Amino acid sequence: MRLRTLGALAVEGAGLKREKVLLLLAYLCLEGPQPRRRLADVFWPEAANPMNSLAQHLVHLRTLPGALHEEGSRVEAALPCDAAQMREAARSGQWEQAVALYSGPFLDSLTIPLGADLEEWVFETREALALDMRAALLTLGGQVAARGNTAEAGALAARALMLPAAPPPDEAELPRLYHLLNLSAHPLAAQVERDARSLGVPLDSPAARLVAAAAPFVGRAAELGQLTALPPGSFAWISSPGGMGKTALMDALNRAGGWQLLTGSPEAQAGRPYAMLAPLLPRPVSTPGGALSAFASGRLKVAIDDWDSVDEASREVLTLAARQATSSQPGGAVIVVTSRRHPPFEVRTHLTLGLLSPEDVMQPGLHALTDGHPTLVGAALRGQPLELGQGAKVRALPPELRDTFLLLALQDHPDLRATRAALNLQADAFARILSALTVEGLTSETGRVYAAAAIRQSLSAIYVQSQLLHLRLARALPPETAWPHYAAARDLWEGTDDTRIASVAAARAGALIRRGHPGEARVLLDSLPAWPELAVPHAWALLGAGQYAEAFRRLDALTPPHADAPATLAARATALVRLGRHAEATALAGRVTGTGAEGAQAASVLAHAARIREQWDEARRYSRIAADLWQLNGDEEQHLSELGFVALARVRLGAAPAEAFDALLERARGLPSVRGTMLVNYVQLLLDARQLEAAEAAMREAVRELEVAGDVLGLASVFINLGVSLHLQGHLKEAAGYYKRAIAQLRGTGSIRPLGLALSNLSEIEGDLSAFEDVMEMLERAGQHELVASIRRNAQVVSRFPPSSLQS
Repeated sequence: MRLRTLGALAVEGAGLKREKVLLLLAYLCLEGPQPRRRLADVFWPEAANPMNSLAQHLVHLRTLPGALHEEGSRVEAALPCDAAQMREAARSGQWEQAVALYSGPFLDSLTIPLGADLEEWVFETREALALDMRAALLTLGGQVAARGNTAEAGALAARALMLPAAPPPDEAELPRLYHLLNLSAHPLAAQVERDARSLGVPLDSPAARLVAAAAPFVGRAAELGQLTALPPGSFAWISSPGGMGKTALMDALNRAGGWQLLTGSPEAQAGRPYAMLAPLLPRPVSTPGGALSAFASGRLKVAIDDWDSVDEASREVLTLAARQATSSQPGGAVIVVTSRRHPPFEVRTHLTLGLLSPEDVMQPGLHALTDGHPTLVGAALRGQPLELGQGAKVRALPPELRDTFLLLALQDHPDLRATRAALNLQADAFARILSALTVEGLTSETGRVYAAAAIRQSLSAIYVQSQLLHLRLARALPPETAWPHYAAARDLWEGTDDTRIASVAAARAGALIRRGHPGEARVLLDSLPAWPELAVPHAWALLGAGQYAEAFRRLDALTPPHADAPATLAARATALVRLGRHAEATALAGRVTGTGAEGAQAASVLAHAARIREQWDEARRYSRIAADLWQLNGDEEQHLSELGFVALARVRLGAAPAEAFDALLERARGLPSVRGTMLVNYVQLLLDARQLEAAEAAMREAVRELEVAGDVLGLASVFINLGVSLHLQGHLKEAAGYYKRAIAQLRGTGSIRPLGLALSNLSEIEGDLSAFEDVMEMLERAGQHELVASIRRNAQVVSRFPPSSLQS
């Protein structure tokens, strides 16, 4: 027996007709065990003796064998109910079963009056079940649309839209309804469009614009061709992680015609031997040999989707069939089986499915958006947000797997060791979780999440949870990669994080400075508290950006012991030499001893001061010392950079530019920033030597190297040097063009010194004295007094062209 409540109210196989009695049974079926007192109060709130009324109705229910289970004061229904089965099917994703069970609105045939509480329960349950039905219809519509059947998709969507007892579609349902109706050119699409417009719901999202009328089954042409060409007696196995298109491939075979597609679930087949093979068996069989005879015909083609859903008895028969296929005289049916795992027996044809290639995914930008993951490609083509392609699967994961997945999704290149540390997992447990995520098709074997950007975007909407995940990851990652995650978790920092945050921020700033982005490093460190641990890296960022006075003030504010640290002394000496205070810089650098990085920086300061004084032998000696110390500390880039200054000093002492630089430039290959900067100095020396052709070739090479390195300051330096050279030769229009290119490079870098030099020289050419003075004031405010004095000494307003002729 079963209680029917959808579209009718009756117990199948019984003559019980009393509506109130059946309503009581429906309530127990859907709400679970109930105290007698609650039932009496809900069903007979105004009766003189509610408990007596309940007792009378329970007497009628006891006439149904096994309908009730009573224990003390509690009553429980023990009869199957179509509404309960439909709700469970919908919640477990068995959409077709849910649709088959829904034969009409819940308790729509009731004619008896109801109390307020009971009436509210009936209407709320009716609406909730109708919404479950709409979700099932829309999901099925999306699936048939994915297989290319747009007419059926439109029919399902129309049924969902017009579903009795369901409330009007909401803002999440309207786009899905419109997509399915519009695919099939259904007349109801216009109504949905009007409803969406009146509610302000957009139907033209970026994802929806990727929708194509063709089925989302893309690629797999080679695999499909191989399967359709299998000769009689073949047994093929298709394996892949979840979501890679095994089911879609089976559906495509089915659409090709002539194939028998078998699917099932262990629950539906429980206790039924040969349940999976039942559609092939003309009569009940009791032995594996009897079932195997179903595969005797060479005209039969069978596709079995998901080995794990095959019952044990059918597996035994399929194993026998696979052995026959590998024998010397195979014959009989063609059999294709899919699984998430490799075959447990020998097969001659084994296909493994992976990500789709860019050639498979024809829509522009879709492969980059989805990584070629078939599930995500299908979601995008159906107009769904990408995270929905995996969202339900992720939400169903156990907490440890879900947290691992989300932490991996926050990283473009996952650090597995740090992720494991953030989760506090043992190696074997972490390996099992990674394997499970890979089998589910959520990550690659290296832990990379497919379409991670879409997952991160959806995570960002859960602000605090997202920050907490970033913080856990930041605490576990190495300093050179942790900063973006600390930055994303800023609101959740704790006092115990301060020391590590300072270390991580310093590492991040150092990396930015080495890549030629000191302005970004300055902005990063400006945003943090004035921790003494960050003073030196902050000063180096300011120095790189040309803000020498600010760098000196940052260091000058330190107190012992930080003020007396060798790293601080070396950075202060550098700031002083850049400010033109050479004697103070030399004295301070002389206080730095040792062979560490600070000693190398101090020697570099002494070399710089000697170059300013044009004491080239001393400059060469100190640059050589600095280079040796950088090499001793294992910093090859700094070692070669300093050797570039050794070469410069050698040329000033009489060596030919090529003799000093050629071997060094060859050693610097593969280090584009170092080599580009070295070429900038080389170009200037060639220009001074009037070797114009060689200078031009070296300049072009410098630009290429610095562009590869992304070194904006180096590029700006090239353009300024070329501008100055042309400026001095009287080629004002060409010089102005190079100054403008330098200014374009410097925008947003915060590098005041080179920007001021380019602006002042440009305003000098254009004869704009007002602009010239504005630049001088900006440089004065930035503490660039030495540069201002130098510019004023050399400045000549020599414009021979009207300003308009100099625009480029």
